[in-house]
Amino acid sequence: MIKTICLTCTIFCFLSLFAQDSIIKTGSNINIQDARLVLDHHNKVRKEVGTKPLIWSAKLAAYAQEWANHLATENNCRMAHRKNPGQDEKLYGENIFWGSDGKYFKPLDASEEWYTEIKMYKYSQITEKNWEPTSHYTQMIWKDTKEIGVGVAICPNGGIIIVANYYPAGNYMRQYPF
Repeated sequence: MIKTICLTCTIFCFLSLFAQDSIIKTGSNINIQDARLVLDHHNKVRKEVGTKPLIWSAKLAAYAQEWANHLATENNCRMAHRKNPGQDEKLYGENIFWGSDGKYFKPLDASEEWYTEIKMYKYSQITEKNWEPTSHYTQMIWKDTKEIGVGVAICPNGGIIIVANYYPAGNYMRQYPF
């Protein structure tokens, strides 16, 4: 009886630890600790509105990293969303953050900044009128989104670009985010 309980306890403890550290490899330049902080923040925000938690995707993080690198090195550290109106925009949502100092700003700062748009959001369908001031926040909480990945790049001038990609994308016109 005692051996069975101890074995069960050991298995439970192992599975609990594995579940907590499900980000084993981020897939991008973001470190595991920062990835966990961003994922936890997103899931806290999603819980506030009753949407299911996101999981980390190394594939999305690699995709986000590719774009963060492009913006940092080939776009003079200026924010811009991917221009491809095809598959990328249909499959992945995207939030972008720029900070003037890569030593000061961290990936969690991006997530917290996107969340500040909650002040401007009143529960309603997404429209051309409310999309612009709230789209980062509504992408964070979008009911159908299941995965997130984040890429981080330091610019030649010392600034930082943080790109988050989401699957599936959110922010569809005339739909409610949750």
